[in-house]
Amino acid sequence: MPGKIIEGRNLKPQDWTLMPDFCVVGSGAGGGVCALKLAEAGFDVIVLEEGPNIAQGDGPAPAQKRPVLNERESQMYKLLYQEGGTRLTANGGVKVMQGRCLGGGTAVNWSACLPPRLETLDEWQKRGLPFTRQNLEPFLREVVNYLPVVRNDKYNSSARKFIEGCAALGVPHDNLPNNTHDCRECGSCGVGCPYDRKMSGFVKWLPDAIAKGATVWTDTKVDKLVAGGDRVTEVHAHFIDGKNRPTKGTLVVKPKKGVVLAAGSIGTPGVLLRSKMDLGKRVGKFTHIHPVTITIGKYPEKTSPAYGVPDNMFTPKFSAGPTGYLIETGSFFPVLSASATLQHGEELHRIMRDYYPSGAISYAHHTTGFDEQEPYGTVRLDDDGEPELDYRIPKANVKPMQESLVEMCRIHLAAGATSVYVMRNPPLEVKPTSGFEEIRKIDFTEPQRATIFTVHVMGGCQMNKDERRRVVNNDFTFGQMKNLWVVDGSLFPTALGANPQVTIYSLALWGAQEICRQNNATFQLNHQQGGALPWPGY
Repeated sequence: MPGKIIEGRNLKPQDWTLMPDFCVVGSGAGGGVCALKLAEAGFDVIVLEEGPNIAQGDGPAPAQKRPVLNERESQMYKLLYQEGGTRLTANGGVKVMQGRCLGGGTAVNWSACLPPRLETLDEWQKRGLPFTRQNLEPFLREVVNYLPVVRNDKYNSSARKFIEGCAALGVPHDNLPNNTHDCRECGSCGVGCPYDRKMSGFVKWLPDAIAKGATVWTDTKVDKLVAGGDRVTEVHAHFIDGKNRPTKGTLVVKPKKGVVLAAGSIGTPGVLLRSKMDLGKRVGKFTHIHPVTITIGKYPEKTSPAYGVPDNMFTPKFSAGPTGYLIETGSFFPVLSASATLQHGEELHRIMRDYYPSGAISYAHHTTGFDEQEPYGTVRLDDDGEPELDYRIPKANVKPMQESLVEMCRIHLAAGATSVYVMRNPPLEVKPTSGFEEIRKIDFTEPQRATIFTVHVMGGCQMNKDERRRVVNNDFTFGQMKNLWVVDGSLFPTALGANPQVTIYSLALWGAQEICRQNNATFQLNHQQGGALPWPGY
């Protein structure tokens, strides 16, 4: 019998008690996968999602499938993102963009699909993790064929300028595969695709899980887990309204089999810390990000920079090493970009007038986490019991971050840009003959000296052979708990060095297989037939 979606904000005030086989916390990349595979195995599954439902229905625009997604930045950030798109690290130095809705990060990401970096997998093996290129391939293949992952060659203006600049400089560049299907090129991936052309969690994994019997509760915030001995016995949650305020309704889940944590690398540690499960203060430690540096080229012609597929062109030239970086293309959204300038008033107006109509954007994801002497980030609870990330840019990443800005400026200028805007405080405009020396003076370790984003948070509940660091075991169980599993990016011992969506999907499949094995159930990969993986040479 099919399951359903229950919206907590619309329930009458009352207290609920449920007794499913499994309770999955979080509906993003890890939670959606596990919900589907456990439901396929015949288990009674419920999913608890803090964010709102993204319901189907006919919208005002032709072919619109999700009327709540109206493509208006200022409204969608409030609806779809953690803290309304304003989440910052504790010192205000990094803007953290994370999904908070049905489908989690899969609902708001820019669709980029890359495999785990082989160099990273080698490092993880040194730290005792079981994953290799060879044994991950069936799970990668399942993700690629199920979504599917494709090489979308519809390039927006930023990608076209990037291709021109790289070609002029002899910089190798390639298509970045993504999980779009028959894309309308509206450019709204970051605020949710209203046309169901992006194969996000609320389009693929979750509806399929519901069809197999899983039930999803949205607007449902998990407060804590309650344990007895080596087992979780209860999950306590409450419902929230459309303004994220608690309602009078509560939910207690008493799972017969266990709990799967998939609330993300800030959310999962937050639940564990509220539950007083800190494993000797290891939970939340060694949290990693990919710091993002940004450049915007100004071109002689209008570019319509907010439209098209945001992220399907990149260069791997600079990606090697423990502090390497991937340069990718994106979309230049006015609200997000304006908020990132660190400017206000007339200067902000000037920047947007000059750069938005004729802009093209590129950005770099920087690898971190490989130095075992570096503390990196820590997730803690604030005075209200909410998780926050304390993170400072490691010194080893400062020079690569400066270099990435230089390389991106060179590419823009080679493509014909008249100047390049670097989001430094105060603003920096680079021209063919000036500005490069100023880039090399930017101190990224000083908060607010430059705009730094991250859309990839990893670690905080890592797998590791070192008992002083290990939170999650190689069978995905948490500590000594026999019925608590972690299946999201928080188990990464380092940052990945690539967009993590595909890796989280794949590891969640592996985790679901382990959960089924430990509960004497059949696990199947159903989409192994298909062509070559879309990453040449991998």
